[in-house]
Amino acid sequence: MAMNMGSDDTAMSEINVTPLVDVMLVLLTIFIVTAPLLTNAVPVNLPKATSDLS
Repeated sequence: MAMNMGSDDTAMSEINVTPLVDVMLVLLTIFIVTAPLLTNAVPVNLPKATSDLS
């Protein structure tokens, strides 16, 4: 068996990215589901175009 013979007081320098990926996928899923529901438009009265062709 391979064992680490270094000192036990060294800090672990690896970052576990699995929870980060899980949270980002959940947030992305929530955004994708709710984005089409938030398509409220502001009513705007546009002026009529007049053409002056002779």
